[in-house]
Amino acid sequence: MNIWLTAKESVGLPGLPGTEHNIRNSLNKRAGENELLRRRRSGTKAFEYHVDCLPAEAQEVIRQRHYSELLEQSATAEPAAVPAAKNTIKPRNKLALIRQCPALLEREVSTLTDKQRQISDARAVLAQTVVTMCQSGVSRAAAVRQIVSASRDGSLPLSLRQAAEIASARKGQRCGIGKSSLQEWVSIYMATENSAERLKMLAPGHHKSRAPEQIGWLPRFLAHWRNLNGPSLQAAYNSFRDEWEADYADQPAMQAACPSYHAVRRAMEKLPRRERARGRVSASAARALETYVKRDWSMMPVNGCWVSDGKSLNMKVAHPIHGRPFTPELTMVIDGRSRVVVGWSLALSENVIAVADAYRHAMSRFGKPLFTYSDNGGGEKNKTLDADITGIFPRLGIQHMTGIPGNPQARGIIERLNAVIPRSVAIKFGTYNGYGADRENVRITSRAINSAINALEKNKELNPVQRNALAKLPSWQQLLDVIEEEVEKYNNTHRHSSLPKVDGRHMTPMEAYRAALKEGGDEIEYLSVVELRDMFMPEQVRKARRGWLDLQNNSYFSEQLLAVDGEDVRVAYDIHDATRVVVRRMDGSFVCEAIWNGNTRAAVPVPAVQTAMEQRRQRRLNLNDQKRREIEAEGRPVLEAPTLPDFNFGQVLQGELQQAEQQNYHFLEADREHHQKTGTWDRK
Repeated sequence: MNIWLTAKESVGLPGLPGTEHNIRNSLNKRAGENELLRRRRSGTKAFEYHVDCLPAEAQEVIRQRHYSELLEQSATAEPAAVPAAKNTIKPRNKLALIRQCPALLEREVSTLTDKQRQISDARAVLAQTVVTMCQSGVSRAAAVRQIVSASRDGSLPLSLRQAAEIASARKGQRCGIGKSSLQEWVSIYMATENSAERLKMLAPGHHKSRAPEQIGWLPRFLAHWRNLNGPSLQAAYNSFRDEWEADYADQPAMQAACPSYHAVRRAMEKLPRRERARGRVSASAARALETYVKRDWSMMPVNGCWVSDGKSLNMKVAHPIHGRPFTPELTMVIDGRSRVVVGWSLALSENVIAVADAYRHAMSRFGKPLFTYSDNGGGEKNKTLDADITGIFPRLGIQHMTGIPGNPQARGIIERLNAVIPRSVAIKFGTYNGYGADRENVRITSRAINSAINALEKNKELNPVQRNALAKLPSWQQLLDVIEEEVEKYNNTHRHSSLPKVDGRHMTPMEAYRAALKEGGDEIEYLSVVELRDMFMPEQVRKARRGWLDLQNNSYFSEQLLAVDGEDVRVAYDIHDATRVVVRRMDGSFVCEAIWNGNTRAAVPVPAVQTAMEQRRQRRLNLNDQKRREIEAEGRPVLEAPTLPDFNFGQVLQGELQQAEQQNYHFLEADREHHQKTGTWDRK
């Protein structure tokens, strides 16, 4: 240790005189004329003496004082440069391997946990302190002994003390670090060349559980788990265990190696959610677990693409015709760019009339879109909307795109909206029966409403329970008013998380709609009242025959139809008015207006809406007839009585003769004529 000090700096050390003069005389005697032990301090007239001139007890005090100063300096100093590794320090085999394969080092470092990284950093700090002390003239062994001793008696500086507590990675009350451990950390620190190598080599080992792909019996269990019937984990395990015992019935060792239920459960918890569900779900449920592509709707202009879908409301409303409770269908159209609900309609079920009415409502307020996007349902995809010549969308110049069947994620914005507005509407009424509603209250309310409706049909007076229940059943107009209120509330007050922020808050759909129009300009094509009426009149192709044509079970007449006699024409009709139709040639030129007259099938013209309602009624009656046939079939025996052979060789048995007499059966033509004349049965 290369430490020098003057007689004045030695005052108070053990083993030396008490005054500075006597200390100087004592040190001069110990040093003699040896220049390696006594020299003049640079820049002064004072002499300084090497630490080896001091007594042994004084040398120990000086060394401890020097170590403490070095530790204080190391705690705040910059990292010391790592000296070049000597031939005596050989890299570990793993270090040599990761240097040969950099990809291995990257993989190993990426698998370290936060705890391992903290421990590795703490060990690097302690090793760096040893290197710094060695550069100050202290031997490596002495530096290691000093740090180990100070870590155990708590005399290390605060930063090094915290590093020692983390680096030891010990559990319990033991404190301090071991000498051999610190020696090993210093060796690794000096052998490594960069921070990545140092991070990996100084990190402690970590117990890693087996990856699922390393469990040999797991694929065999998954064969029982992956079932579209969705067996529970216990049921799948029971089936797996039975198969295991059957396959290894003659191998006791393999039977004993059958994994327990808890081992199977722990292994299944390691599987990702998608792998656990693989083989148990299909179609849209399986796609919901896969990755998806986000559409950037900000690149689409306002009215660029409208998305539509229908949703059954989780409630009961009074039927607008017969007043009985039923579940209505709400169809909404949303603008993809701004998320504004541009149009909606309420109908008895999802059909082409409801969808067309929703688009008519949207275009009457917001103009015409470039594209529409929907599912492949019968109400969305049909000839009325999409036929090449007569379809509403082709006549308006709108391209209709449809999604893949069973893939509702593609229409995520409208599917998400279906969980917001319909629920907000339905939950306002006492007949709500969706998520969160009390099942018992729903059952009691439904039964009381049906009881009240039956009583009204029988002209009976309602009791208090029936009156209260009937008051919960909203009318058709009440439901329409609430839908209008919720749609306006959503458009103007809902802060949509997918829309840009203004002043730290997300924009509402209407704010985004106006901002987009201001940014890109209003190039929307708006339709007049006449255009809306004509464009949203569905068309069908019919053949004109001598001034007449048939449509929707109605017959229409016009003398001007003789100009297109025998030709196919396009017939446009109003779904609410069946008294007249507009006839055009196939190229779109106007022919005439045909008037309902001479209808041989109905006493009055039947509108398309009424025709659709009649078809719906007939479908429901057919379903009831099918259920009736099933119920009647349950009352008939499964096996019919066997037919016995006729051993009478054509002779009529007595019982059969009596039965034939009762039913007036005749075996001969003469018997029939005799019975018609006399009214009696001749048994000859």
